[in-house]
Amino acid sequence: MKLAFIKSIRSEIIIILMTFLLFALIFYLFSLPFEAYGLTLGIILLIITIRWWIKYLGFKEEDLRVTVQHLENELTHVKNQQIEYRNDVESYFLTWIHQIKTPITATQLLLERNEENVVNRVRQEVVQIDNYTSLALSYLKLLNEESDMTISKVKVDNLIRPLILKYRIQFIEQRTNIHYKKVEEDILTDAQWTSIMIEQILNNALKYARGKDIWIDFDATHRILKIKDNGVGISKADVPKIFDKGYSGYNGRLNQESSGIGLFIVKHIANHLNLDVSVDSELGVETTFTIHFPQED
Repeated sequence: MKLAFIKSIRSEIIIILMTFLLFALIFYLFSLPFEAYGLTLGIILLIITIRWWIKYLGFKEEDLRVTVQHLENELTHVKNQQIEYRNDVESYFLTWIHQIKTPITATQLLLERNEENVVNRVRQEVVQIDNYTSLALSYLKLLNEESDMTISKVKVDNLIRPLILKYRIQFIEQRTNIHYKKVEEDILTDAQWTSIMIEQILNNALKYARGKDIWIDFDATHRILKIKDNGVGISKADVPKIFDKGYSGYNGRLNQESSGIGLFIVKHIANHLNLDVSVDSELGVETTFTIHFPQED
């Protein structure tokens, strides 16, 4: 702060020094007594010192005021972030509680009934409960910016096959056909977060392609993973917004299981991993999600 104050009076210091030099020159040329020069110099220095001291106190006060204002602005920003975070969490978990109650209630009803194939149907509901729980944990990590990424080589098949096995009961019970050939290629990514991305897209396909087909293909040349289904499709009006937080679109409003968070998380993870994720769809025909992975050096 002292350095800043000196810079603010630099022009005044130069003027005073020039004045002193001019007075000294005049006193020397006219052979005037230098005692008078010393007295004049002392009076001027006293006056200018008092002036600078008063100015310095005002400068400190202004600097303090600016600092206080800056801290108040930061505090307001932090409070607003906390309010936004709390609202986000409350809004999501109100929806989440409503959603997770559905498979829990369904599980209770299935266990109370003495019907055939109860075990498989209960397993389906347990998978949904697990998915909702994982989704909630992922959402909290993303909100808290705890989403550390570990980039390494991962086999595509090690990402896809565990998810197919996890949802195999859904594929069987819903009579949804999965078309996938083992992929031996490696990709450079974070295995955990990429798996979450793919799972949300696959889960989305299962919701809207019941009894139809889902294709999972990997283009090794262009490093592109495609997940396609021939389900209900997405309207042109909804396509640009489906990655927005809380946006579920027309199909989501018809499906009570949709929270509009899954695809938001997909986009958020893709941004963190510097991946490009996109969707192409035609209403009533098909939907294709595409993830572009980086080329290996």
